[in-house]
Amino acid sequence: MEEKDELFKDIGAKSPLYRQPKFWASVLVIAIGLALILLFYKTVIQDTMSDKEVAESIQVVWHDSIWVDKKVRPDEATIVPSFTFTIKNTGRRPLQYVGFNCIFVFEESGENLTDGYVEAVKKPLPPGQISDEISVKGFYGYRATSKPAFIKNMANWKAVKVKIYAKTKNSGQVLLGVFPIQKKIEGIKIITEGQEDSEQ
Repeated sequence: MEEKDELFKDIGAKSPLYRQPKFWASVLVIAIGLALILLFYKTVIQDTMSDKEVAESIQVVWHDSIWVDKKVRPDEATIVPSFTFTIKNTGRRPLQYVGFNCIFVFEESGENLTDGYVEAVKKPLPPGQISDEISVKGFYGYRATSKPAFIKNMANWKAVKVKIYAKTKNSGQVLLGVFPIQKKIEGIKIITEGQEDSEQ
């Protein structure tokens, strides 16, 4: 009789916690949960930049502008504004995958002429470093019979400026500055007023 009691006692006794399947299932669920929280923190929270931080982290340190060809029709010339610039990371964290939206507007009226967008800084740009040149070209511009015809009519050109905005993958658009677009046409060299010559 005592042997039977001992047998039932052994069956009814609980095995150690680490030998129970429910324990390991719980450990696995907790581990997956922690991994997901860390992933969310790294990809969303840690990489998130506020608009203020974006404004404080990006400085345009050099820029140039020119009007460039846009091939549309063989019987006419179309030129569009192009803005090239470099930025410096003035923030505390590396910059990466920054989108730049350029709005080209008429200086006098503020009316939009065209816009252009580019995503740049594909590799992380450490704090204090300067980027490679970034170029943004407008979609629309001026039309004429030829490039030299633009030069002859340059006195009638309306002054254009560009508003440049930056955006990271998690921020809104932030205005970096407003810059004038020069009255220069790619491939045309002005010798004297009213005359033009193609660059060799």
